[in-house]
Amino acid sequence: MHDKYREYLAEFLGTLILVLLVDGVSAEQILPVTGSNKSWLTTAFGNGLSVLLAISVSGHISGAHMNPVITLTFWLFSGFPRRKVPGYCAAQLAGSFMGAATLYAIIKPALDQYDGGERAILGKTGTAGIFATYPPLYVGIGAATASEVVGTAILLVLVMTTGHPNNQPFCGVQGFVVASGISAILLSIGYTSGFSLNPARDIGPRLFTACAGWGRGVFTAASYYAFVPMFAPFLGGLVGGITYTIFIDHAPAT
Repeated sequence: MHDKYREYLAEFLGTLILVLLVDGVSAEQILPVTGSNKSWLTTAFGNGLSVLLAISVSGHISGAHMNPVITLTFWLFSGFPRRKVPGYCAAQLAGSFMGAATLYAIIKPALDQYDGGERAILGKTGTAGIFATYPPLYVGIGAATASEVVGTAILLVLVMTTGHPNNQPFCGVQGFVVASGISAILLSIGYTSGFSLNPARDIGPRLFTACAGWGRGVFTAASYYAFVPMFAPFLGGLVGGITYTIFIDHAPAT
């Protein structure tokens, strides 16, 4: 394959693996395969490990953005080439869709046993939350939006600071630090929303569920909650980029 496409293919594969594993963790928590109650600790650490594996696959080729917010923030604040932004974002969305489709092919028998083949978005047998993010019943749109903005801002500050060559020893183990940061963010404030931090991770799987039997209601359920993970992370990325620029990148040396 021509070198000009390697970065985009790496983003596609990394995002596919990320979504396959992250959604797989959600499936294990929602479907009664273990007989145990849902554990947010399992979700947080499972997500962190999923991110680490995906970074390990594509990081040395594309930088393992796997998130359009990271790509756009790097363009705005870190000199990432503008010409690559559309290709990266397209690869991330395609990879996330295929990651959801791959998981669905694997767990379809478990889904059928759980809901009798009648796909429900929310409720007692709701399974759309395996693939895309939905808020807990006690969380309103405002609180969920704030959670996504703050969480994504922290993520971007972490990614940008640990990528700085002077930030030793952390830049040498950036993938591990970012994955640990994902787990920490989810453990601390993740329960206050469905917690996406990544529009591609949500849009691709949500589109897949709309095509695979859950219907167009996946975009309107929970008072059109789908718009929160689609757009709030972009605001969080902007906040994170500005914060990094003011407090870290232009901070005086000591």
